[in-house]
Amino acid sequence: MSVSASLDIHLGEYRIMDIVGVYLRRGLSVFDCDGRAYIITSDDYDWDYLSVTFDELADIIAEKERIGSIIGIMLYENGEPVTELLKTTPEELSIDCDINRRTLDIGVSRRYTDVNWYVRKFIAPLEEDGFVIEEFEFWEFR
Repeated sequence: MSVSASLDIHLGEYRIMDIVGVYLRRGLSVFDCDGRAYIITSDDYDWDYLSVTFDELADIIAEKERIGSIIGIMLYENGEPVTELLKTTPEELSIDCDINRRTLDIGVSRRYTDVNWYVRKFIAPLEEDGFVIEEFEFWEFR
């Protein structure tokens, strides 16, 4: 059975690289263990690995944001994928909970997404750094 899960955060207007900076300061990275960034490269949600510097990546993202394109960027922890950040509107940030999904171990055959882990990892740091979370919602589809 396939599970899709997402955490959608409404922030008001924001710049995606400011959000990325919050997570970088907490030990996440935008580069995999081979030093590549995985980002959306078209408005058709095509993803591609790029061998770029951080400044080059920031320039690519800033230009996509300036023209109103969809922005997607993978975040890594110790070289392993943790989540994708997805910005499709100026106010909403989606956090994909499907990648290496953190689950609760409650001794049943069904595994439930550990929503608290995602709140601690992705929402609390934003508030700690001064972002105003207008609302957030978690959903899981089986």
